[in-house]
Amino acid sequence: MSVTDNEAVEEITGRYVHITVGGVDHRVYFEENGPEDGIPLLCQHTAGCNNQEWRHLLTDDEITNEFRVIAYDLPFHGKSVPPTSQPWWTEDYTLDAKQFAETIVAIADALELEDPIYMGSSMGGNITLELADWHPERFRALIGLECGAHSPGFYIDWLDHPEVNTSEVNAYSCWGLMAPQSPEQTRRETMYLYEQGATGVFKGDLYYYSVDHDYRDRLDDVKADQCPLYIVNGEYDYLTTPDDGRETAEGVGDGAVAMEMARIGHFPMSENPELFNAYLREILDDITGKREGKLPDVIEPDDVGVELTPTAPTEQKTESD
Repeated sequence: MSVTDNEAVEEITGRYVHITVGGVDHRVYFEENGPEDGIPLLCQHTAGCNNQEWRHLLTDDEITNEFRVIAYDLPFHGKSVPPTSQPWWTEDYTLDAKQFAETIVAIADALELEDPIYMGSSMGGNITLELADWHPERFRALIGLECGAHSPGFYIDWLDHPEVNTSEVNAYSCWGLMAPQSPEQTRRETMYLYEQGATGVFKGDLYYYSVDHDYRDRLDDVKADQCPLYIVNGEYDYLTTPDDGRETAEGVGDGAVAMEMARIGHFPMSENPELFNAYLREILDDITGKREGKLPDVIEPDDVGVELTPTAPTEQKTESD
């Protein structure tokens, strides 16, 4: 399905749900599409962004005919504004693993989701390890996109420096994480989404991503044998490479599967939705038992019938070259 092949009025609906995290009430915005009795597919955005990253999945009929796709904004992101009961402006926003995992489970509970599949990318991919460690009974399966046991080096002060145009810097820091074959329209859209984050939120999320999340010596604690864990990393992701994913899955052991997505990068659902959604259907078929045989170690566009247009751009040559 083309990302431009949409109905005049899309079927996506948006609502708010109240959850309690750390004793504080949060009003969380979410969008969904799909049958009410469909298998819930709960989608987490990347650090500093919001649920718009999933808008192309929310309009994919081949998935929403079977799955109830739900994409939410974490508190302090998108339309989930800070809690009205707290003087949140008196301290820096900082996300840690306990708060992050508790929020996801609270959303699943508040929406009364039965055996949901959880899927997230980047920090949303890393948290699958904590979820499989602490809450394996709560989910049917976990899909960790761009997931690794440790992703250090990105809790950076200048990402929130008053002399830096942070909206532009944060957006361009994402540009190099996307595959050059991904359509420029959707790569630019991914950057545009990153220009909308509130001050300090991207950096605060990266505290979890680069500081608090460290499972290098704790992979034995991850209970993928109780909750299947899919670690799925893009070829062009240099933060958490496909080899990082393979090493993490190998360390977890039973129940963990690693797969490399060819020709795609760190923001698969928004940088190349057509290709990612095709890859995702293979994973969902594996979760629901429809797939025959194991998932491949590397999945290619040809495997899912997607022709890349354009192919990787080439640099302009000049007479002096």
